[in-house]
Amino acid sequence: MRDMRSKCVVGWRRVPLGIFLAVWMFAGAGFESGLYAQPSAPVDLAKSGGDATPEARLAALSLEMTNAYQGVLRIVNQPVKAYVRSGNIDVSVFSPGWFHPGATKPDFNTVDIRQSQEFPYAKNKFAASDVTPGLVFLGEDLEFNSMTKYFYTNRALPKHKLSEAQMIEVNRLYRIIGRCEDEINRLQAPPATATQTTTEAVETETVVPGQSFESIRAIPKQTRILYGSGAIGVLVVVVIALRLLRKNSG
Repeated sequence: MRDMRSKCVVGWRRVPLGIFLAVWMFAGAGFESGLYAQPSAPVDLAKSGGDATPEARLAALSLEMTNAYQGVLRIVNQPVKAYVRSGNIDVSVFSPGWFHPGATKPDFNTVDIRQSQEFPYAKNKFAASDVTPGLVFLGEDLEFNSMTKYFYTNRALPKHKLSEAQMIEVNRLYRIIGRCEDEINRLQAPPATATQTTTEAVETETVVPGQSFESIRAIPKQTRILYGSGAIGVLVVVVIALRLLRKNSG
């Protein structure tokens, strides 16, 4: 019995490589598509913050971001003490208005507003503008910051110079806004699982012009698997039978 198994193995090794490859390609063509068309399990981003539903998670993020916005508005737009203009005092007049139109939206995830704080109003003791000709402000009380201008509300008035602690707090609130924006965008993005699966299936089944086995790939996958498995089984039986016949004739 041991010799018979050994000879069968030897006979199997002598099967023409071309026949084996043809049968293997016939059957394997169906397995290949099934192998590469399986998408990985999608991650439920809506539950990244717990077991809340996507709607509840979006509502919580929106509320958190709104609260952070309100905190920035309160700090950036705090009132500045004004004085009635009288006499021939030396005043720096800014025109047209206190600020140019427009504002740059900060990168809430990375910006440090301490690096963009400016003091253009401190050249003289008093500063004024053509939009408020009857009022003057102490130049040392004022600032301009391109990274908080996005939150300027009443542009008819200058903005109070922020302290170090206030700027650190604004930076903290900016990080909250940036994180909430990113999570909301991820939760609202359309799911890519269906598109990914369709694309992978198309790419797997694409027939390259001039490629061999075009007719094989046109056969349904289930049929290919069935026929391929049967062909391999028949081939094994034929090889064993040939080895037995050779042994008996010898």
